Amino acid sequence: MSISRLNRSQPAPPATPVRPARDRNQNAREDAASLTDRDRELILQATGQQIKPGEVNAGWINSLAAAIAADRATGKLAAGQEVTDVYLKDLSRRYDRNGGRNPVAGYLEPALRHLDQQGARRGRLDVSA
Repeated sequence: MSISRLNRSQPAPPATPVRPARDRNQNAREDAASLTDRDRELILQATGQQIKPGEVNAGWINSLAAAIAADRATGKLAAGQEVTDVYLKDLSRRYDRNGGRNPVAGYLEPALRHLDQQGARRGRLDVSA
């Protein structure tokens, strides 16, 4: 490439607006509407944050709630499918594999403890019914 081509004035491409963090948080709050009552109880016991049903714009929600809500909203965690220890451990592993900070790691143990206290079947189906 010649120097004369480098010095030519060309219009700059239009700037792509950067989506502010509050927009991402807004999406997480909207996804929170897809949480089940059991999801909300798990989140309360594991994180201390209470997210009431029907509160689409409930304000800031913690990273565990946001991750579960996003998986519910996208269908990765299907309607009627309970959160299990297998799901929670896989969720944490997904963050670990991506590198960087794992935003759900600090909530993993309290969430697993809550499932144990509730008598959750640790990811297995109860076929005795």
